[in-house]
Amino acid sequence: MSSSVVLGIVVVALAIAIVFGFMRRNRVAAGGVAIGGDAPNTMAQWTEGETTRLLSSAEVPGLYLLRPRFLSKAEGVVFLLLKAAFPRHEIFARIRLADVLQVKIGPQGMERLRAFRKIANQHVGFVVCDRDMTIVAIVDAREPDQLINPRDQKLEIIKQRCLQAAQVKYICIYPPQLPRYRELREQILGPAADLV
Repeated sequence: MSSSVVLGIVVVALAIAIVFGFMRRNRVAAGGVAIGGDAPNTMAQWTEGETTRLLSSAEVPGLYLLRPRFLSKAEGVVFLLLKAAFPRHEIFARIRLADVLQVKIGPQGMERLRAFRKIANQHVGFVVCDRDMTIVAIVDAREPDQLINPRDQKLEIIKQRCLQAAQVKYICIYPPQLPRYRELREQILGPAADLV
């Protein structure tokens, strides 16, 4: 066979493959089933269906209720303590740990996802920021009579280790033994707390 005949066969085969691909694409776009039994636009249809389902369930009267309090009594006491001790700082309550920490550059794939999952659904009580919104400290309030189940104890240890790895100041305050303003400022800002 000459090279021109081989080239002709390759061009014809390529043309047939392109035509077949266009026909398949048009069949799928017209509402047919793609080869292999997959429905067209499966992800888009699922997302649209799921969103519609969520919207319809949100319209049910009385499905949601406003919480009686945003902060528990112990958290309210600690919030007032923090506001008084740090009048020039911003105090944010009930923040996800993933909003405070990020996974460092390096781990990829499942390792990165596993690291993110450790912090994704955990919360901290309060975040103390300076005026530039730089995080100064993380503060948690503990209920005085709170019994912690073993799973929550493990999650608390994970949270403490993650915060320690991020080298951020982390303090737990138990409302029956509230620290004085000066002690709290020194714990968070250091010995030069009076100058700030």
